[in-house]
This record gives sequence, structure tokens and C-alpha cells, in this order.
Amino acid sequence: MLVLLILAGAVVRVTGSGLGCPDWPTCWGKLIPPTHRDQVDVAQLEEKIPRFKKSAKRFGRDPDEISADSLMAEFNPKHVWIEYINRLLALPMLLSVLVLAGVSYFQKKTPLRIRKLAFASLGVTVLNALFGIAVVASGLRAGVVTVHMALAFLLLFFLVYIIWAGGEGARPVIRGPGRKAVFVLLACVMVEWFMGSQVREMTDHLQMEYGTASRPQWIHQIQDSWWFLAHRSFSWSILLVALYLGVKVGWQGRVPRATLAVVFILMIMGIVLSYAGIHEVTQVLHVGLAGVLISLVFYWWLAARKDGEGV
Repeated sequence: MLVLLILAGAVVRVTGSGLGCPDWPTCWGKLIPPTHRDQVDVAQLEEKIPRFKKSAKRFGRDPDEISADSLMAEFNPKHVWIEYINRLLALPMLLSVLVLAGVSYFQKKTPLRIRKLAFASLGVTVLNALFGIAVVASGLRAGVVTVHMALAFLLLFFLVYIIWAGGEGARPVIRGPGRKAVFVLLACVMVEWFMGSQVREMTDHLQMEYGTASRPQWIHQIQDSWWFLAHRSFSWSILLVALYLGVKVGWQGRVPRATLAVVFILMIMGIVLSYAGIHEVTQVLHVGLAGVLISLVFYWWLAARKDGEGV
């Protein structure tokens, strides 16, 4: 559910739909959002403007930019429903983590560490839901969006650890390179994710300033930036470390094989994005697979043991 939600969030960012619903938890004042501008209750929208302005000021956005007319001018049914579906997917995610926390509490044999992480996962989920409100109120302010994404990846770490350590019996082990070697790959992946988030902030800025129609020109506008060059070049270090670990593990095991496959796919996508333009579908899948890669490498790091090393 979390990976699916990350993909949905990527669709929201790529299509510029982050402000498709100007209010929360309703969307344009309705539980089921409108499909046409004429269905919007303008009087109800006017009543919410002072609250919108107050939230915007709190998060560093110019409140004078917000009015009923400006919001109505931005109404786009495609953006409305993309953002609305993203919000809908957050509900089963929240329920899933709530069930996880409940099971860990009532199942008395659950280890204390797992129980704490289950409740921490619930806390991070609720916190990130609140951060979603901040994202809208800030007008998609770059740093707020990046923190929103970072919290999602923190939740990934919690859930992957629970998967690895929360089952009955011995914890899974992946023989071959030890934790230190796999940590190098994990560190490289996290550094690459951070640089990628800076590149996404640049494309977000271009999208807000020039619109999605300018997408074919984005690559020409960012290709000389330091963040983009560092992000593109550093990806080769991930490939080299992944190949080294693959050799050390003898290309065996589902998690190492899946990790190497995702690295290769992401490299191909990176080449497409760098030389063929920042296409919408490729960018969405690139972000979603980054979440999958982080999950796989973190699991590998947890399970990694050298031959002869104990669990």
C-alpha cells in the first residue's frame, strides 16, 4: 500500500495536480469532488478564503495570491481527481498500519521492539497525513514536499524491519557480503535519492512557472545544473557497488537478484530521462521504483551475513 501511495504521489507531482483540491479533508467543499467548474459552491469557497490565507502565511506563501477568483481560475477536473484519488489511497494505508499496530498490541508474543515500531509506523503515517495538509497550504513549497516524501521513506524502513524481524522463527539471512558491504550500497542509494529530490524540486519549479506543456524543454533547462549532473553521474556508483555485491553473493537469492534488476531498470530510466526528455510515465515509475530499491537494499542490509557469521 505504501509503495502504491508513493507512486500515486509521484503522479500528483508529475501532472502538477498537487493543488487540485485547495481544501482538506474535503475537495472543493465536497466529499465527492466536482467534475466541472459550475458545480463548485463559490459562496462556500469564499467562506474558506480567510482560513486558506492564514494557512498560506504560516507556511511562507503569499496570502494575497489566494482568492476565490484565483482558485476558480486554477480549477482543472483532471488535477482534481488525480489529487482526490491520491487522498483516497491514503485511507487504506492508514487502516493497514492501524491493523498492524492493533495486532502487535493484542498478540502478546510480539517482541517489544516490533510492537514499538508498529506504533511508530502508525505515528509516522498520521504525521505524514498532516504534512499532506501542509503541502497544500504551502502551495507545494519545495522543502515541505521533500519532507513529505522523506517521511514516506522513513515509514518504509520501519515496515521493512517489521517484515524481516517480526515473523516467527529465525530471522531471514542472506549469505555472502556482510552488513558493512551492503551498507555501502544503502548509503549510495540514499545519497542518490536526496540528489534526485533536488532535481524533482527543479522540475516542480519549472512546472509551476511554465506549466506541463513546457515539459519537453525541461531537460535543456536543468542539464547543466550541479544537482542534475551529480545525480546522473553518481548513479554509476550504485551500479558498480550492486555488481560487486552480486558477484560476492554469487547472483543467488531473491532479494539480491531483485535489487540488481531494479538497479538496471532505474539506470535505463535515468538514461531515458537524461537524453530523451523528462517523460511523465518514466518519471513516475522512476520515483516508484526508487522506493522499491530502498526497501530491497534495506532488507538485504538487515539480513546480510558473511559465511560463518551468526544470526
